[in-house]
Amino acid sequence: MPSLKRQQCHMTYGIQNEECVREELGEKRCYAELLCQREAMKFYHQPMRRKQGGLKGSCSALVERFAFPENELVLPDDVQKSDRDHCRGIVHELAKCLGKHRVGSRADRSP
Repeated sequence: MPSLKRQQCHMTYGIQNEECVREELGEKRCYAELLCQREAMKFYHQPMRRKQGGLKGSCSALVERFAFPENELVLPDDVQKSDRDHCRGIVHELAKCLGKHRVGSRADRSP
């Protein structure tokens, strides 16, 4: 069942429009935190592993920065391949869990 925010956005801009990406990501975050708590914690809240320079930014800040430009402020200045590789595994774990609950599937799309 789509969220009211997502439904309203799709009614305004259409289902295929990029204008609704923030609403769609917000809805997925809500589902993730309800249905996939361990995976959501790793993706949204745990800092990325950094070999040098300490911990800074989460995988969600890195992966979703296209939709949330303000995330640049919480990311390290020099995001490296190892950061992206680390987050790729976390993204796959979260997607696998959400897939078990059919979140993000075609059936989940609003008309």
